[in-house]
Amino acid sequence: MKHTAFLFLNLLILGVACAPKSGEDVPALETFMLEPKALQGEWHMITEIEGEWVLYYPCDADNTFIQLKPDSIVIGWGQDATAGKIENWSVTGNKLTLAVNDSYAVSTYQVTGGNNFTEWWLWEDTDKPSRFILATQKSHFKEVRQPCKECWEDCEEE
Repeated sequence: MKHTAFLFLNLLILGVACAPKSGEDVPALETFMLEPKALQGEWHMITEIEGEWVLYYPCDADNTFIQLKPDSIVIGWGQDATAGKIENWSVTGNKLTLAVNDSYAVSTYQVTGGNNFTEWWLWEDTDKPSRFILATQKSHFKEVRQPCKECWEDCEEE
């Protein structure tokens, strides 16, 4: 009986010592190591519409996504995709830069991390990055589909 009480007391002390302190959060993405291996997975673009972040599907394309592996990347632009090998990467401050060879050219993409999202500079003519969430978070966002009639005259959508 003494051994059982002693074992229970030790387990209780160990459990209290290993429990997260109040106010401690799970590390946000921004505290992760900025490298392709740490950011690997499937990311989906979210768009801010009227102050709300949503998964936006244009009437003539799919939502942009990124599939990142430690040595390669696929970017689904909506109507087509780019696949390439990551030839080089570097970190400057809080920004990861990837040099991607898609067999036609070497393109450079930059990414930063935030709380449960990443921001990617994919287009050269943009003033700000596009925001992406992991595929596992998609159920937390509303889907907005652009009406077909905004793209096509012969649309049968009501």
